[in-house]
Order: sequence, then structure tokens, then C-alpha cells
Amino acid sequence: MKKILIILALLTLTACTQDTTSVADDVVVGDDGSDNKLRGIFQTATELAYDRVELELDPALTLASISSIAADQSGHFYIIHRAEDVDSIVVADNAGSVLRTFGQGLFTRAHTIRLDKTGNVWTVDSTSSMVYKFSPEGELLLEISVGNLRMPMETSCAASDIAFADNGHVFVSDGYCNARIVEYDAQGQKLKEWGSPGNGPGQFNLPHAISISPDGNVYVADRENGRIQWFTQDGDYLGEWHFGGRILSITFSPSGNLYIGAEPKGATPMQEGNILQLDPQSGEVLGKIPGFAHALGISESGIILAGSLTEKITLYYPN
Repeated sequence: MKKILIILALLTLTACTQDTTSVADDVVVGDDGSDNKLRGIFQTATELAYDRVELELDPALTLASISSIAADQSGHFYIIHRAEDVDSIVVADNAGSVLRTFGQGLFTRAHTIRLDKTGNVWTVDSTSSMVYKFSPEGELLLEISVGNLRMPMETSCAASDIAFADNGHVFVSDGYCNARIVEYDAQGQKLKEWGSPGNGPGQFNLPHAISISPDGNVYVADRENGRIQWFTQDGDYLGEWHFGGRILSITFSPSGNLYIGAEPKGATPMQEGNILQLDPQSGEVLGKIPGFAHALGISESGIILAGSLTEKITLYYPN
């Protein structure tokens, strides 16, 4: 009888977790056979002319596991991190002077920070699956519960990133444990969702990051499938590029340049990552910047903003 109960418990666990991916960003998952392809891309790519800078805050603040950085049109940096019992969002100028902080107590696991075209600040929590919209000054304006938590309050089992369409709609990648893209209107009302678990066209194995191109298509970093897929805003599949390893992050610059962050699956996390610039038409790798990027942002002046998952505010300045 005891043996039967154990078997039933295992079957129940399998049923609850099948077709889900809950792999934290700093966990080795093991090479699935695609690492050599990605390492080959890293080896042959030309290094781009960028200087790495670690911004020092004044005054110094307690930071931990910086997951994402964004920048406004004034060149101010919005930094989201995971240190406990302090404000999760820090705003600083390009000299490191702290302008303001906010967000204490709202986040379980801060994952991504993005700014929309009007300068409002949006964040995504990868445990609670809450999306928060703030004014640039830190006033909470809107809350969206993405929901469908398959394993409630488990670390990294919820939404991952957010992107903005010209019509004011927002697209959320619900990547951890789910495999879908969810669209909302500007007031936070859900409009539709699309995607399913798998490795076929339009399927995902942890859609970890999302960005909308200048022509309005939706690009998704399908992390554990090692690829970028892109779609119409209605969710119609348009194409993909496969690189191997893990594709963690993606962003378009204001001028339309495309960057992704990648690392081998079997490597020590955050040790073999590179930022790749891609031709947005062909997917050809135009060059690399050595460095890990859990999330990617880019400023109006072309500074690449990398979530380091450490206490370091990591910026790459073009030279």
C-alpha cells in the first residue's frame, strides 16, 4: 500500500509539472547538444567596439542580483535588483548620482524593468507574476496580475518580460512554467494569449524575453530552445533563428539595431555569456560583446544595459 501511494504521488507531481520550465537563471541545466553551435558562433564573431563600465552609485546603496536596467530619454538609469528590505528600484544619472528609489515590499523576485514611450516604468515579477506600472517618480499607477500560477510562489515560475506596441498595448512573456505570450490593453485588460509548450513553430520552452521591432513584430527569446522566434502582434508565426545554448535576452535599439544575450547551457552560469548584435533582417551575427546579460536594454545614445545578476551595474559604452 505504501509503495502504491508513493507511485501515485510521483504521478501527481509529474502531471502538475509536465510541459513546464522552472529553471532559475543561475542554474546549470546541462548541454542538450547545442552548446557547440553557440560556442562556435562566439568564437568566430568579431568583437564590437564597446567599453565595459561598472557604474558606482553616490551615495552607495545595498544592491544584490541586478536583474535588469532601463534608461529614459534623459539618460537616467532605472535599476531593478533583489536585495531585501530596501527599495527594489534605483534611479541614477550617468555619473552614478542617486536621484530616487522606490518599490520596497512589492516584489518577490524582481525580474525585468522597462520604460514605455512616455517614460512610465513597468516591472515584472517572476514569482508572483505581477506587472507594475509606475510614473517616472515612482507613483504606482497600475497593477496587472498575469495569473495562471501553476506552482504558486515557487521561485521563477511566472512571467518574465514586457514589451510595448505603438497602440499602447503591452505584451508579457509568461515564460517560467507557462509557455505563452499575453496581450493587454493600456488599462491592463487582457485581450488574448498565444503559445504552447514545445519546440515547434510558435511553441516555447521558457520565453524569457520579448521585444517589439520598429516594424511592429514581436520577437521572443525562446530561452531553453536556444532560438529567437518572431510573430505578428496577433501571434502569427513568421520565422526563427536557432543559435543553440540559452538565449536569455533581446532588445531593439531606438535606431532598429538588434541585440541578444546568450550563454551555453552546460557552462557555469554567467561565465561564458556574450551579447550578440544581429542583422534584424537575416539574423546574421554582426559581432559580439563579451559579457553576461540576463536582460538587455539600450539607451538613446546607444549604451547597452545588461542585467548582471550581481551587485554590479554593468553598462557597455560604444567607442
